[in-house]
Amino acid sequence: MLSSISVTWSVPGWVGEVHRRLERSVQASGLAWTFARPDGFTTNDLVWASQIIDGDVVRGRYGDAATAPVDPRDIAAVAVRSLLDGRAGQGYSVTGPQSLTQIDRLRIIAQTIGRPLRWQEQSEDWFRDEMARLGMPAQGIDDYVDALTARVGKTAEVLPAVEHVTGRPPFTYAQWVADHTAAFGTASA
Repeated sequence: MLSSISVTWSVPGWVGEVHRRLERSVQASGLAWTFARPDGFTTNDLVWASQIIDGDVVRGRYGDAATAPVDPRDIAAVAVRSLLDGRAGQGYSVTGPQSLTQIDRLRIIAQTIGRPLRWQEQSEDWFRDEMARLGMPAQGIDDYVDALTARVGKTAEVLPAVEHVTGRPPFTYAQWVADHTAAFGTASA
């Protein structure tokens, strides 16, 4: 089951509690299970694509908040390997290999596509309105704001689950961006 790293937090918030209830239901089913509990997905940054295609500024909030974004290919590999290798009945907190702020990630995109890009910090009200426009429920927005606020100026924890389960290192953010340059308006050279 695709869960969330927030289930492991001391205060899991609304998102973590929803995933905890789902995990309990899966455990009670009697079926073999594995929980993949990722940090933020690299693919979440595709939300910036239209801003990058249309200009050189990405507007956002909490630019200095660090996460260890994980490539969805790594999440899938952990789930598949854990089930095929008889590791059922375990939960894995899955992160990427680097602690990166949103500003760091935008810099990597800029380097990869060969264009200067800059971050423009927006107000919390703007950010909340943007998340609502993208369909996030109010409780999820509150959790996301709290989580990002707590991560500003801190290093995100990088965990070994991908390498431990798959036997290979996780994909870096730069590798993910290189595989998705067309989404940001520039084809790979």
